[in-house]
Amino acid sequence: MFVIGQEKNTPFRAGEWLIIPEANVLRKDGDQERHVEPKVMKVLLTLAARQGHVFTKEELIAAVWPDTFVSDDALTRCISILRRVTEDDPHEPRFIQTVPKRGYRLVAPVSEIEEPQIESAPGHTAADSGMDHALTDDASTPGSAIALEPQPIAIAPSPSAHSKQYVLLALAACMVIGAGIVAWWLWQRFHPSQVDAAMLKTTAFTGDAGEQTQPVFSPDGRSIAYARTSPGDGSRHIYIKEIGGETSQELSRDEVEEFSPVWSPDGREIAYLGRSDTGLGIYISALGPSGRPRKVFIPQQASNWEQRALSWSPDGKTLAFPDHMGDSASSSIYQLELASLRTQAITTPPPGSEGDLAPAYSPDGRYLAFIRASETAVRDIYYRSLPDGPVHQLTSDRMNIDSFAWDRDGHHIIFSSNRVGRFSLWRIGLKDSNPVRMPVGTEDATEPAVGPLPAQLAYTRGSALWSVDRIRLGTDNESPQDTVLSSTQEDSAPTLSPDDAWFAFQSRRSGNQEIWISSIAGDQLRQLTSANGPVTGSPSWSHHGDQILYDSRPDGHSHIFVIAAKGGAAKQITFGGVNDIVPRWSADDQSVYFRSNRGGRWQVWRVAVTGGEPQPVTRDDGMAPQESPDGQWLYFTRGDESGLWRMPAKGGEETLISSAPVAGYWGYWQVMPQGVFYLDTRESPAAIRILDPDTRQSKTFAVLRLTPPPYQGLTVFKDGRSILLTRERDIGRHITLVESVRP
Repeated sequence: MFVIGQEKNTPFRAGEWLIIPEANVLRKDGDQERHVEPKVMKVLLTLAARQGHVFTKEELIAAVWPDTFVSDDALTRCISILRRVTEDDPHEPRFIQTVPKRGYRLVAPVSEIEEPQIESAPGHTAADSGMDHALTDDASTPGSAIALEPQPIAIAPSPSAHSKQYVLLALAACMVIGAGIVAWWLWQRFHPSQVDAAMLKTTAFTGDAGEQTQPVFSPDGRSIAYARTSPGDGSRHIYIKEIGGETSQELSRDEVEEFSPVWSPDGREIAYLGRSDTGLGIYISALGPSGRPRKVFIPQQASNWEQRALSWSPDGKTLAFPDHMGDSASSSIYQLELASLRTQAITTPPPGSEGDLAPAYSPDGRYLAFIRASETAVRDIYYRSLPDGPVHQLTSDRMNIDSFAWDRDGHHIIFSSNRVGRFSLWRIGLKDSNPVRMPVGTEDATEPAVGPLPAQLAYTRGSALWSVDRIRLGTDNESPQDTVLSSTQEDSAPTLSPDDAWFAFQSRRSGNQEIWISSIAGDQLRQLTSANGPVTGSPSWSHHGDQILYDSRPDGHSHIFVIAAKGGAAKQITFGGVNDIVPRWSADDQSVYFRSNRGGRWQVWRVAVTGGEPQPVTRDDGMAPQESPDGQWLYFTRGDESGLWRMPAKGGEETLISSAPVAGYWGYWQVMPQGVFYLDTRESPAAIRILDPDTRQSKTFAVLRLTPPPYQGLTVFKDGRSILLTRERDIGRHITLVESVRP
């Protein structure tokens, strides 16, 4: 019988789910199995101990994280994971209910599993048969079956006939256990990264206004170089700060935007990536007042440079970075020989993938690790032996890995991933199959950096408030702006229904990015999709109002889906080992335009909404394609270029008609009968303008108080007098330093 108030450690049922605490597993219908983190299971067990009781957040945090300070976000994330795993609807809960202003309670009925009655042979008990031991072993092995039905009983040999054998076996078992205990103690005592959280000191390394990101330790472990973004003008430069010091020093005073720093092995120089009016380049600057930066290489096409794109080999002879071969849509990892400035490709990504990114040499130079992205938000870590060894896949989550760093031993990697919800830090060995969560950096932690001293670690932690705002037609000096909804969960990319009463948007409110629908007042919300893990976004509402397009990544590649606006099962309309993203409707809702690399490079493609064989539309790249209301023209932006293009919808010349939106803001525009509404960030303050595509003249619709974040979008009300767009404010990103307190 299940005892109320007593936490269970044996299998039990909660609603339709079988809970197996020892294995951190939830199972349903015999074939659906979900693994969760220990803390998530602890939350569930705490709730189940008093089913129906409303636990406050404080009570749950005290029970799950005793003697540890964590924010409410840690609990919220665990609840979100449980809802995702159990396919629970927070608006009509069948498993966990949120009680406003009070806390949470388990509403699923809880019951104990009846243990099978086993008839023992004369003179033997169930314990003699080994049945209890079999149950324990199975429950402790993730993915194994739990013996819930009576099993045949194996009769053990008589101890009297084999007493000597039993003694020898017992002695051997004791020796194995003793050796295991010693090995575990030695591992815990001497391995630099496997330390208890209580042995670590965590401090704020930076706390200036604006953003401080991309930390990297000097070779002696005394300083950290990082990229600092000014909150005033948004400029970004490399700074150096001593650990324990109070002041930071700017690396150079050039006008070049600087980011992604890396130290030379001797600590005398720093290489970094720079962006100026002449384009992008790799720079090297010597330390000290006499050091002057020099540009050493110009890549063909920069790829994901924002995520620690440079690595300096331990012998000081080469730099590794991502770049593209010719017209390839996939990036490869290149080595730049600093003596000759010759380059050589050292990885070859599979066709149809986003490519290889973020290279990192191991501390001894034997290996090169990198991220291989099948799609922008689907990334795993790979490594190869140098100079030309085979490529090995290290992780296989098919989630988003932000960045990683080698551990000091050269055999483990620490990485930031959203594999269980919010980005956090994980550690995995080259021979391991499963990563282990780090005791630090448990929430919103990215860009890990490992120092040369024991347990020395740094990472970036950030926060921001996201909102969907309504901007109304105004004067040059003032435009009425109201926030419709806001949260810290990245509410973005709104798309209006034809009657302007609702809008769809992408959000992480459920723990993963899904499509949500809100009333125009923001007072009614419902979750539309439940991909439960794969990044799902880029919604587009049909002109008839009954369907919504979106992209999602269920198999490691991005595909296009369509779902009824009222909800229900989604239909996949593109397939294959390629990436199809950012879908938009044709003017008659009969076709779907989207960006795809299915032809070996990025182009706009088109497919019937009922399915079929997609056909290429543009000759070159195209993003967020939209037909004019009369269906005569097709407009589009491009992924890595500034500007707006158009071409006849039936085919023809592709013509640049505006130099805005700028690169990265490819979603901030919409074709309307009144003209093309677009975001112009070329001058400050940013503004929304309306372009006449025939005369190429534009007029101001509204002046913005803040520049919106890139990669999102806007949507226009049908009367042309209001728009919705994404805003991000109260942005703060700072570097956290972790050090050992061990003597």
